[in-house]
Amino acid sequence: MKKGVVFLSLMLFCISGFAVDSGASWVMTGEGKIECKKIGLGPNKARIILENGQKMNINFNNISSFSEDNKVFVKLWLYEDNKPTGKMAFMELIEKWNDLSLYRLACRDIGTTDPKEVYYRYYLYEGMNYFLQLDDRTLTNTCINFGINKVEL
Repeated sequence: MKKGVVFLSLMLFCISGFAVDSGASWVMTGEGKIECKKIGLGPNKARIILENGQKMNINFNNISSFSEDNKVFVKLWLYEDNKPTGKMAFMELIEKWNDLSLYRLACRDIGTTDPKEVYYRYYLYEGMNYFLQLDDRTLTNTCINFGINKVEL
């Protein structure tokens, strides 16, 4: 009987995984949330394909956040060495804990021969306000507090 219940629970869990829409994408603008099939990022604007197949261009200035491939990206003020740069960047939201949010920013190394090679910088924001840029030591401690494994980042 116990084996049957466990087996049935396992089967229902697996079937429920098929029902989840893994390709749900959206863009949040000042006018609201736009559901879409695909988002293509260019140098100054995003090209989105709506659910009905219609194509649309949206300037980055009008986008506050977007989601693609089950990842959420939020436009935040960028800091380097704990100093404001006056620029904004789309950062991937990794995890939230209380009022703090852990973000990851992909950066390209200009000196590398592979143009697709990136390294990551990690930031803590309190709400939408910058809190701290993380180094290896502070990233390890932060991951422990957020309950995530640093290796998975």
